[in-house]
Amino acid sequence: MSQLKTSLANYGFDYSRFRFGTRTGIAACLALLLAWVFGLEHPQWAAMTVWGVSQPTRGLLFEKAGYRSLGTLIGTSIGIGIVMVAGDAVLLKGIGLTLWVVLCVYGANLLHGLISYGAVLAGYSASMVVLLSRAPDALLPLGLDRLFTVLLGVLTALIVGWFFTYKRAEQTLVNKVRRQTAETLRTLARAFDQGSIDKIPLHDQITNLAHLETQLADHGAGSPSAHLSAKLLRRLLNAQLGLLAQLETSSVQHRENLAQALRDTAQAFIDNEVRPIRKGLQTTLELIQGSTLQLEFQEFSEAIEDRIQFRESGSTARSHHRFSVLLHRDWRGAQQAALRTLAVMLLISFAWFYTGWMQLAYLLLGASVMLTLFSTMENPAKTMYYVFLGQAAGAGVALTIQAFIWPHIDSLLGMLAVVMPVILVAGLPLSHNRTAPGAMDFNLVFLLLMQPSLHYHFEPYTAVGIAIAVVAAPLLAMASFKLVFPTNLRSRQRHLLKALERELEELEARRLTAQQLKRYRARFYHRLFKLYQMADKLGFNDKLTAARYLIRVQQQLNQMQ
Repeated sequence: MSQLKTSLANYGFDYSRFRFGTRTGIAACLALLLAWVFGLEHPQWAAMTVWGVSQPTRGLLFEKAGYRSLGTLIGTSIGIGIVMVAGDAVLLKGIGLTLWVVLCVYGANLLHGLISYGAVLAGYSASMVVLLSRAPDALLPLGLDRLFTVLLGVLTALIVGWFFTYKRAEQTLVNKVRRQTAETLRTLARAFDQGSIDKIPLHDQITNLAHLETQLADHGAGSPSAHLSAKLLRRLLNAQLGLLAQLETSSVQHRENLAQALRDTAQAFIDNEVRPIRKGLQTTLELIQGSTLQLEFQEFSEAIEDRIQFRESGSTARSHHRFSVLLHRDWRGAQQAALRTLAVMLLISFAWFYTGWMQLAYLLLGASVMLTLFSTMENPAKTMYYVFLGQAAGAGVALTIQAFIWPHIDSLLGMLAVVMPVILVAGLPLSHNRTAPGAMDFNLVFLLLMQPSLHYHFEPYTAVGIAIAVVAAPLLAMASFKLVFPTNLRSRQRHLLKALERELEELEARRLTAQQLKRYRARFYHRLFKLYQMADKLGFNDKLTAARYLIRVQQQLNQMQ
């Protein structure tokens, strides 16, 4: 096995992605065949769903499958409602669909994790019903076909994933957090050892905490227990950020006994022994009384105790309402994404109404997917470049099969049999470093265009026009992401800084209860984590900006206590 991994790596392939791609390709072929067996009209949608749902770990797989099913159910219902109200009025259908997709985009940009993905699915599932229906009497069958193919794809992905997907690797993140907790305690010990924070890399430690924070969404997927685990870990990371921020903004004195207690506690975390951890925390709490870090260390100790209780029993003795885990929401970015989607989709809708070109329905479908699914990414315009390449390749392969192979096959099963080898080998580009960014889009567009039918006849004008319309969607999205409220990591940083400034002003103007202050602090800390994550990608000056805001936030919080 190790020799195979080495051989693949020498040629630029990643074994884990190769294994995932191969397993997903097999599951997609199985879903395709099952959809044909059950007589569904669009069996390729079941295979598309498998590619969309499959994940490398079970927790992510189960939760994403759930949100995809729910999003599809809601989106399909809304799509049927739009067509029933609009009838054959192209403009009314376009406007109704646009308003729904705009609402979904707005929600997706405010939400976090896989619930955001569910909002995206609700948007473009409605698009597939509205834009692919050809007659009012076929509307309900199309909606049901969409729903059943998606549910079949979800079920297939779940069954195959259960047997071939790794269990949720929660312990990996837990161990990382435990080691980082020990490092935080050693940092505090060093500060009390020398009586200052000179030459102590506090901000490097905060960056490490910020990177751990990015993994909490995946860690918390799959079950209520996993969600609680992620919530407790977030509280522990927040407590460590509070300790380091307070250390940055206050003076410390040389305390050899306190430094030794902190080192002993850090070693207990390395050894992962509960009794020494509790004893070390208690000793440190007694020694740290009267220090500027007293309140923060008390919060840290409570977070550790709750984590230990969860480890021992799967729950905590404290009320779950105690855990303040308010997250940063990019309201301005969500508004801009919604307005961008509104402008582009209305433009296409009016063009479709004016020209009557059926191909523009596919452009509108593609745009609704691109503008929703990728609007939450750090740099969607750059992503669109790889999406375009993958979709162009997928459309090219689809047209080749449609033109030269399908016209000579007289059975649906035979047509699907031609499609399956392409699905199976699609795992290869997904696992190569150069082709991976566009491989998933290759699979999805290839399957979208492969609609089998008996007595198939290739119509070049229609088929090529639809393919061009679909492939043009990422180009249009790329232009809109660059020109209409340009979106990238820098713009998201500006939104975050404005949110921090606004909330600092609110904090200064309000009189808060202790519970309200905890909620403010939790949201401040999440925004600071985001700021450090961005700064690590943007450069040195942005790290200085993050450090300045850390000091400002902590000083403001100290004044309110």
